[in-house]
Amino acid sequence: MRVAITAGGTGGHVYPAVAVATALLARGDQVHWIGRPDSLEESEARALGADFCPIRLLGLKRRWSWENVRALICFVRGRRLAREILQRIRAEVLFALGSYVSAPAISAALSLRLPVLVHEQNVVPGLVVRAYARKVAMVLLAKPLAGKGIDGRARVVGMPLRPGIVLDRREEWYLDLGLSPSQKTLFIFGGSQGARSLCTVGLELARNWNANRPDWQILLQTGRANLEWVQQRGASNNLVPVAHLREMGKAYACADVVVARSGAVSCAELEAVGKPAVLVPFPSATQDHQRLNAEEFLKAHAGILLAEDQLDVSSLDRAVMELAQKQPLTGIVQNGADPVGRIVSAIDEIARGRKP
Repeated sequence: MRVAITAGGTGGHVYPAVAVATALLARGDQVHWIGRPDSLEESEARALGADFCPIRLLGLKRRWSWENVRALICFVRGRRLAREILQRIRAEVLFALGSYVSAPAISAALSLRLPVLVHEQNVVPGLVVRAYARKVAMVLLAKPLAGKGIDGRARVVGMPLRPGIVLDRREEWYLDLGLSPSQKTLFIFGGSQGARSLCTVGLELARNWNANRPDWQILLQTGRANLEWVQQRGASNNLVPVAHLREMGKAYACADVVVARSGAVSCAELEAVGKPAVLVPFPSATQDHQRLNAEEFLKAHAGILLAEDQLDVSSLDRAVMELAQKQPLTGIVQNGADPVGRIVSAIDEIARGRKP
């Protein structure tokens, strides 16, 4: 089967698509990924061996800006190019993740009467999903709450997780990451792009722990834009900064406690590995969906919600020490294979023209 995938922007949209693309390629399907050039989605798609089809796009600002005029021009051009791509590859179905990167390809596919499935990761549907929910063949949901305001074509399938997220703890993982197996580990990350506020408090906490908690070390995923900034502010022998981790499973396996934003994919991965987490929602997230994601996570998993305006060395130290007493809940939560299987089955169903 010839499957087109469109996803991009942040890891929260890219990595679920990676999970689905991996399964489709493994069974012999042709996968053609439509996304932005020189981007996370391009590097991930090419690493999988999928055919990558670039279109240039700009995201819309949430309030008036002349940049939105350029973004709309890019959308029109991107839609035209996406239509040409879909015709050239003779796509049988389009699987889309709900980010602005997906909008031109979704619109193009609908104009060609190509069946489209859209997956929503968050508990609150995003702009693209809300805009196309009544036009696509099926909306797939990670959580039931996202179905509010979407008609009966929505189906809860769970969150597809990329392979290798759940790993047993091994000494070699520590060494691969530059960590000491004899120390406890705090893993801090702000999503695929990093978060300056988490980098700042991570640096300050490392300096504090050098004197006060010598049995702890910090693995800090900075994001590529923040790595040099972190390195310029001084090295600490208990801090390991990295720009980006492709093998997140190793970091989760080594971590005793995690500090993270509460994007939908981050929460789903933390559920899968069962590690206690301090969640710091991105305060500018659309419709405050990261706070809602965090609240859903905390209903069934060990963690603490810490608002960004409450985040400092003292509050984070207290939260980490409290969670360090919790026992990991490994092996009781979502296995990434089931959501992937449900999504692949839905793709087959829609591609064959069955009524959802």
